Amino acid sequence: MGKKQNRRGEHLYFFVACIIIAPILMYGCSSRPAIKEANDFLSQGNYKESLSKYEQIIAQYPAEGDRVLFEMGLIYAFPRNQQKDYQKSLECFQKLIKDYPGSGYRHDSEVMISLINDVTRKDKRIITQQKKAETLEQQVKSKDNKIITQQKQTETLEQQVKELENKIEQMKKVDMNLKGKKKLSPKQ
Repeated sequence: MGKKQNRRGEHLYFFVACIIIAPILMYGCSSRPAIKEANDFLSQGNYKESLSKYEQIIAQYPAEGDRVLFEMGLIYAFPRNQQKDYQKSLECFQKLIKDYPGSGYRHDSEVMISLINDVTRKDKRIITQQKKAETLEQQVKSKDNKIITQQKQTETLEQQVKELENKIEQMKKVDMNLKGKKKLSPKQ
């Protein structure tokens, strides 16, 4: 199961990388230097600056809105982005679909919405399973502690029984000695 998720993550990562890089190579426009700068930030792992640059681009070049929204959606969902935000990613893709119905990015946005919804459902299921596993671990630890306590109590009782048996043996020896002494002593 872990390998499936890792492979799915790899495929998602590859898909996202291809979608980010392909338009850069194909597109030529006056916003190209700004988009290159945004993508440079992205390739350096500076997602916050990349998003900030894309916000500037969408303000300066409204015609690039669909592309910018798509790339922002990708950044928000990017697996290596430590501050990833699936909700903001979905909002970008949904806005693209709503505001740019004829966009070439529409189909890819629909695919990304589906993938993100799938990942979100699986993340929720993983969290639920982790909570169940933690609860079970706590129950096992609790039972283990009870068993250990019972074992210690049993060992203590066994030790007390041995001590009592030793005392009984000593008392039997004392009693035999006394009986022996009574037989040897003259009757009074």
